[in-house]
Amino acid sequence: MTSSPERNERDLALVRRFQAGDETAFDHLVREHRVEVYRLAHRLTGNHADADDLAQEAFLRVFRALPRFRGESAFRTWLIRVVLNLAADRTKSRLPGRLVSLEKVPEAVLPRVSPAGDSDLLRKAILDRAVSLLPPRQRETLILRIFQEMKFHEIAAVMGCTVGTAKANFFHAVKGLRGRVRA
Repeated sequence: MTSSPERNERDLALVRRFQAGDETAFDHLVREHRVEVYRLAHRLTGNHADADDLAQEAFLRVFRALPRFRGESAFRTWLIRVVLNLAADRTKSRLPGRLVSLEKVPEAVLPRVSPAGDSDLLRKAILDRAVSLLPPRQRETLILRIFQEMKFHEIAAVMGCTVGTAKANFFHAVKGLRGRVRA
């Protein structure tokens, strides 16, 4: 979902109301952005519980920082950057060895997949795994472009890079996926 000038103006008006003391304006911001924030968080974390926690933490962070928001970027851009930063912080803070690679799981533990019935599920799992293995900037760019439907100039604003860099990250992400996922 791309930002429109009207949406930016509505968001900015709600931010100004909140900064003037109307805390109900924040509720409106949450309602306006909660689905998109959750979807992004789910794409970044891979499961409902972590996505729900990440989305709540992002809105809490925004609530605390909103009095200092100057509007130098669109509210949506700032909000997405908060989600990306929190997801990156969580990834960095995980203890090594806490995550177990599927290659290390004994085959007897893994569910059997019948090629005919579960092929879509298997393809999705392979794609999700391939996306998770991309370098962080490429993964974030791919998620923002494909799943959040953001334009390259919006991605550049969120990620603090040039449009050319956003396009290059996307190109390398797609190339990396092609290398990992064979039809």
